[in-house]
Amino acid sequence: MKRLTDNILKLFLIILPLCFSMQTMAQKSAKYWIEFTDKNESPYSINNPEKFLSQRSIERRKQYGIAITEEDLPVNRNYIDSILKTDKSNILLTKSKWLNGITIYSEDTLLEEKIREISFVRFSEKTILIDSAEVFKVDTNRKFTEIKFLKAYNKTPQSVEYQYGRSKGQIELNNMQWLHRLGYTGKGMVMMIMDAGFHNVDTIKPFKKLRQENRLLGVKNFVMPEENVFKRGSHGTMVLSCIAAQIDGEIIGSAPDVAVYLAKTEDERSEHKVEEDNWVAGVEWADSLGVDVLNSSLGYTKFDDSLVHLRKYSDLNGKVSRASRAATMAAKRGMIICNSAGNEGSKSWHYIGAPADANDILTVGGTYLNGQKADFSSFGPTADGRVKPDACAVGAYTQVSNTKGYTTIASGTSFSSPLLSGMVAALWQAFPEKTNYEIMDAVRRAGSQYDSPDAALGYGITDFMKAYNILYSKKNDDVTILNYVACKATKYKIFIDINSKKSQVVELKFKSRRDNYEVVKTKKIGAKPRDIEIQFDKHQEDWDIMDLQVTVNGKTTSYVIGIEKAE
Repeated sequence: MKRLTDNILKLFLIILPLCFSMQTMAQKSAKYWIEFTDKNESPYSINNPEKFLSQRSIERRKQYGIAITEEDLPVNRNYIDSILKTDKSNILLTKSKWLNGITIYSEDTLLEEKIREISFVRFSEKTILIDSAEVFKVDTNRKFTEIKFLKAYNKTPQSVEYQYGRSKGQIELNNMQWLHRLGYTGKGMVMMIMDAGFHNVDTIKPFKKLRQENRLLGVKNFVMPEENVFKRGSHGTMVLSCIAAQIDGEIIGSAPDVAVYLAKTEDERSEHKVEEDNWVAGVEWADSLGVDVLNSSLGYTKFDDSLVHLRKYSDLNGKVSRASRAATMAAKRGMIICNSAGNEGSKSWHYIGAPADANDILTVGGTYLNGQKADFSSFGPTADGRVKPDACAVGAYTQVSNTKGYTTIASGTSFSSPLLSGMVAALWQAFPEKTNYEIMDAVRRAGSQYDSPDAALGYGITDFMKAYNILYSKKNDDVTILNYVACKATKYKIFIDINSKKSQVVELKFKSRRDNYEVVKTKKIGAKPRDIEIQFDKHQEDWDIMDLQVTVNGKTTSYVIGIEKAE
């Protein structure tokens, strides 16, 4: 009898864990990406875009001649409802009109089998397996609405001389102080920051002016709709401070007067493919709002379930990741996306990730304050051979604001990217008639390594005074100013590197923007690049912006030069 009892007990101990395991598996919930074949019988029309796009988004398309296509039409609601009805646990999380798909949450382990034979389903995959059921509800206590439109700003720039404090070096590495002095601080531009949370942005001092001027336009949580994005997540707070912090004498962001939307797309609890689909939903939200510049300090190279979702370097061609594909689509609709290159430079992966591999975006590498590459900054190129990074800014020991409002340091391309994205917004403010592609081209051409890019820094550190002049000056076949950027000078003796096709006389006319000082110099130059020395004997300003007109054979080309006394 004892032996029989022992055997029964052993059998029970074997069966019980199996039963428990089967029950647990049966109750496993998950999130799925489901892609549809078409948008048939859509109630929307490209002839009535106001039904699904904001006026600002529509106006951008008109301004730059961007067509509204069927890709812009919302996902077929009947298709969505049909999927949701397959199980009572199904919940719609995000939608993508460009990729024509949805992300849903489901506790139905047979979901993929059920929808596999549905005629309008093109593709489906499980993007995260969740250990326990999630509860979804809408947070009704959020201070900011999802959509709130920016009021018109006075477009006349007002020169600003900030006291940058601890952020001085990271602004000056890219010569961004000159755009601020020209009056371009992001005013009237709209940005979106997609990140993992923005703890205390609604209360701390660095963003006080942002809030007071109603430039914090809206927030949205694509990960946990019930959670207030201001309640946790330090990463997004630090990222935003690189752009919009404003405490004179302590920390100034690269575009301190910009307006922003905040989107939580990153789930810091894990790393799964669903986050790329959140990213897609976020960038489409940005497009629908008419956002100008989007910063994403996010990247995806490997996932927690890497045996299922394995990414290889050969995948980094801009066409594999759904996030990378959406980033390219956003560019085609007039937006500029700045994405961090990644922090894998000294690790086994080594390369950039997705969506940093996307076509027609600015992938941003990180440097030290002295301009040397930060060890962690990920390497290019893309798998199909495109130069990456597109631009670089300070990413090592970057000055940021923490969640208590104190200025501290943080390292990663997560911080070089927002620094540069704010600079890009301010540059575009100066040239609103230029397309996003023209702005991005100027940023690349103004890189310190544009003529000889490499895998480490790509096109190098962007000089934003040079980028300004690339957009400002017209091409002159008779003469080229090779070095028309800001410089420090003793007694205002400066050198201009100038190139001509032949020996000829050049007239250089300088006029101060800060007073009525004006000087005209006539120089004879040869057919080789050379430095022309210019000295302003009577000028006493600590710094000045000089309009330069170069006249050769009756043709005049204009440039802007910034000069300041050497320290």
